[in-house]
Amino acid sequence: MIKYFNQISIISAQESFKKAPSGFRYGFIPNVFKEDVYEKLIATYPDVKRFKLVDKPSGGGRKRFYVGPSYNTDKDGGCFCHVDTLPQIWKDVIAESASPELISLLKEATGINFNSLSIFGFAYGNEGCMQESHIDGAVRGSPAVIKSPIACLFYFNKKSEGSSGTRIYDVDGKTELFKAPSMRNGLFFFEQHIDAWHGFPSVPVGEDRRLVSVAYNLEDEGISPKRSIFHKITCLPGLKFRIKSLLGQAV
Repeated sequence: MIKYFNQISIISAQESFKKAPSGFRYGFIPNVFKEDVYEKLIATYPDVKRFKLVDKPSGGGRKRFYVGPSYNTDKDGGCFCHVDTLPQIWKDVIAESASPELISLLKEATGINFNSLSIFGFAYGNEGCMQESHIDGAVRGSPAVIKSPIACLFYFNKKSEGSSGTRIYDVDGKTELFKAPSMRNGLFFFEQHIDAWHGFPSVPVGEDRRLVSVAYNLEDEGISPKRSIFHKITCLPGLKFRIKSLLGQAV
């Protein structure tokens, strides 16, 4: 049973999804969370003052923004211990985002095949933050075998306005094909592809950009999150994360 995401919005948005000239799919789902859930999520979004600044070249362009708590299956192998300090509503939403029910719904709506949660991470951008047009690492290393076939950006701004919504570009990396139309309670997605150029312009004065980046894997067998009490007791990375959180260090 899907409790937190808005199934009707996901299904109804399907008609608006598009294909780039080079063949990859992309689209935007408004009101992706139920409204009462969304209000709780934006009220409990992690403290961005504790996020780490990332400022470096990446995928053919420069990126500058702040990153918060994150999960990557290649590094964490199904271990979710480092999100235990998040409010319960966030843990519940993350669990549902990894559930077979939501994955099946998103697969059917987008037409992209995947079977398990691969990556999620909080990100924040304020004045001057940006990400130049680029290709993700999912296709830069081995484009013939794309293990994470879909990238999703969930926007968590309080207001819908925002000139720094993510863009999709044509093969020249410059011609804009699509812009996320809202920064509030929306899901922007695109299919990973060697020509899936995307990015966002510099955040102007008076605006910010709050989101969670999510990717899904295509594995022989889906990855199951490790949630047992025994695992939590014996997990050293999880313990280190909780200590850093209690000490108020950046996570």
